[in-house]
Amino acid sequence: MEDFEIQMNKWLGKIGGLANLTIEEREEANKAAAEVLKKSIVKATPRNDNRKDGKLKHLADSVVIGNLQGTKSDGNIAVGYSTTDVNHARIARFQNDGTAKMPNPKGLHFYDRALSDSKEDVFKARNDKLAEIQERKFKE
Repeated sequence: MEDFEIQMNKWLGKIGGLANLTIEEREEANKAAAEVLKKSIVKATPRNDNRKDGKLKHLADSVVIGNLQGTKSDGNIAVGYSTTDVNHARIARFQNDGTAKMPNPKGLHFYDRALSDSKEDVFKARNDKLAEIQERKFKE
């Protein structure tokens, strides 16, 4: 039988591994939450059915998930509007916050509502993924 100190060190190593997540594990949990948030933002983004199809994607079709450009991978995942073909984030901000020249100068606040309405679902998705990761690590 191992002595008490060796047993405790093994136990601490196992418990510490459950609590301390790697960058990849944090990204995995945050990506699960980001997918839920993306669906909520796409659903909330206003659509203009009278819009002519052109080269530009619709605002709702330009919601993306990933790391911010120029940042190191640290486990964070960003959710927002694409800026590859045109700055959809800028257009979304005008729609969300409003401008003096809009019929509704106070804005639509669709993005703000999507964030607040999906908060519980986002936390649940992240917690479910974290529980899955911890269960997987515990079996190792």
